[in-house]
Amino acid sequence: MAALIIAHRGDSAHRPENTMASFVSALEIGADILELDVQLTKDGQLAVIHDATVDRTTNGSGAIRDMTLADLRELSAGYPTLFGSAFADERVPLLGEVLGFLKGRGRALIEIKKESTSDDAESGIEALTIAAVRKAGMAGDVALISFETRALERCRALASEIMRGHLFHRVTADQLIAGARAAQSDLVMPEKGMLSDDLVARAQAEKLKVATWVIDDPEELIALSRYDLFAVASNRPGVLLDATLETE
Repeated sequence: MAALIIAHRGDSAHRPENTMASFVSALEIGADILELDVQLTKDGQLAVIHDATVDRTTNGSGAIRDMTLADLRELSAGYPTLFGSAFADERVPLLGEVLGFLKGRGRALIEIKKESTSDDAESGIEALTIAAVRKAGMAGDVALISFETRALERCRALASEIMRGHLFHRVTADQLIAGARAAQSDLVMPEKGMLSDDLVARAQAEKLKVATWVIDDPEELIALSRYDLFAVASNRPGVLLDATLETE
């Protein structure tokens, strides 16, 4: 079975990442799953944006934790350094808006960023994200993912019914298994440079689904087929989907 294709921040090679334009495009080209990131604003809103600041992908500057939703809405999220003014009307979406769009159309991986995880277990970013997922009626169509084991442990305690995925970068196979066990994750997502026969075999022996990131080259996707991966994340999901169809 071919790996599922995850649209990493949407169709992010062709549209500004983590915007509605990127998510719409990803679904139009047939991506299996959308991946997106959430950060917490000053007034407790779940902004869909990767970085802790707006500097890279908008026409503004500053830390998201110091901005209200109204502050964010004044900015263009059109990623001007990559796309010029072509998507100047795009705004940083809220998680609820993205989930409302996705309902009945697709599935999502929601990454809870380490920098937004706090000591507030009851009303922090994990609880707010879970509330948004439940409100949208999407509990069966999303997975909550993070590099932060603590965040995933909270997700398990607050919403055991929602799938969890543990992201990893440059750790040992022992550390990967330990992190997955601590969070009782269903899915592990080691960075592609970590993949090895031993690591994948040990994860699969634990009954874990294994996915990886970021794969943009069809030849690389073919090379990774030996691992029987559950999914791969790509900035160019359309390219990988075309390659998958050609090899079927």
